[in-house]
Amino acid sequence: MNSQSMFNGSFVVNGICCVFLFFGFGCHLNGGGSDSVEIWGFRGGLPGRFSTPRAIAWHEGWVYVIDKTGRVQKFQEDGTFALQWTLEKIDNGTPTGITIDENGELWIPDTHNSRILHFDGEGRLLSEFGEFGREEGFFVYPTDLALGERGELFITEYGARERVQIFTRSGEFVKSWGEFGDKEGQLNRPMGIVRGKDGLLYIADTANHRIQVFKESGELVNILGKEGKERGEFEFPYDIDIDEKGRIYVCEFGNGRIQCLSTDGECLAVWGKTGSDVGELNTPWGVAVGNGKIFVADAKNHRIQIFASFD
Repeated sequence: MNSQSMFNGSFVVNGICCVFLFFGFGCHLNGGGSDSVEIWGFRGGLPGRFSTPRAIAWHEGWVYVIDKTGRVQKFQEDGTFALQWTLEKIDNGTPTGITIDENGELWIPDTHNSRILHFDGEGRLLSEFGEFGREEGFFVYPTDLALGERGELFITEYGARERVQIFTRSGEFVKSWGEFGDKEGQLNRPMGIVRGKDGLLYIADTANHRIQVFKESGELVNILGKEGKERGEFEFPYDIDIDEKGRIYVCEFGNGRIQCLSTDGECLAVWGKTGSDVGELNTPWGVAVGNGKIFVADAKNHRIQIFASFD
């Protein structure tokens, strides 16, 4: 491991700008040059520390993390803390997903409060919509969100209904599709969704231990993987992201690893295994890729780990 490095930063609490210094520990594990691993933070409630990080997203050099305290923390890509804010309602639980649009604005399915929150990159609430209900246009547990070609929001949901609901960005309901089950095209606790370079929707069908691929209309196109521990198999895939080359990155809560897949399901690379050492993961919840890096919300190790891509 390398020596500690100090970061400077500031954050706002009740309108007061607080300046601080804190120590971040950057750990690197080298294996042939491209296998370095960087670690941000450890357990705690101070800026730059985490308590069970659950959701993570990358956008143009910025990384956003949500943990179980309901904090949204913003970092520069090198790990320098920028700011944080705390979500208003956290008694029922905290979000499991976060998506950033082309304007750098955040869309957060507030899972246990049955609504969608929309913030700018500085933490100002721009809008919100949704309320609890089982009918179309309502939510039980919304988990993640993908942006459609025409600006629509494709929102995965579990609870009384396992489905994808489609809304406009102003919160108007459009349609829904999907149902509970383990047959082709059915869903069981969908936790992650992303729109690929091919225009298809890739869904982490978590409790069915697979990735399902759909057209935006809801038509099933392909199923990737099955339950297991081998390459190309999954144990509770919780999150999913896609890089600029269209490769798919799957975060496995159960197997404690990240897999990179081609669009036809071939496993191209694997990072991590269950554990707490550098490069190991303990029930990871989220993955985000950007600028040749793989950012992982290493939940039960209370940290973020960053793996270098394989090319």
